[in-house]
Amino acid sequence: MTTSEIIVQELLIYPIKSCGAIKVNEAQTTRYGLSLTSNPLLSDRRWMVIEGARQRNQRHMPRMALIQPTFTSSGLQIDAPGMATLMIPYSPLPKDIIEIEDLNIKGRRYGGKIAEWFSTFLEKPDLDLIYFDEQFEPQHTKNIEPEFPNEALDSDVVVYHDMSPFHLGSLESIDDLNKRLTNPIKIYNFRPNIKISIKI
Repeated sequence: MTTSEIIVQELLIYPIKSCGAIKVNEAQTTRYGLSLTSNPLLSDRRWMVIEGARQRNQRHMPRMALIQPTFTSSGLQIDAPGMATLMIPYSPLPKDIIEIEDLNIKGRRYGGKIAEWFSTFLEKPDLDLIYFDEQFEPQHTKNIEPEFPNEALDSDVVVYHDMSPFHLGSLESIDDLNKRLTNPIKIYNFRPNIKISIKI
């Protein structure tokens, strides 16, 4: 019988859906995905860009990939090419609450200079940033994709993720895929939270 060793190569948290990743040396697992060990509220895909009352991601605006967040002691720091650094304080949270039409989930909308920053960089008016508050009801996975091969449990929930709170990606899978592609891609194209390699 052949045994395999799975090695965790990287842990990645994407604070803002569809924006850059933050590499961490350690993380804790929560019902909403990976978070900082020091603060479970600073977690994966906890923030999201919206246009009006609809979610926006790289499929709509590829330039989102150039937005790089950083966790700091005073707030979420946001950088992008040609833009002044934006600092989003962890508290107080914005008071304006909005329901996202296509996700049936709520968020606290920042507005003001934060909304202006995203609209300017992404070259689109009426953009804003929202934050998922613990008091809101999360999305239930079984309602997102009823036909998914593995049946979701009632307790399976996500915040602003597409499907699952955790995304595992293996280097071997990417190597195998690249053998079939004309233009090779990187594992980061799939935006995994846990990057692994497998030793046989």
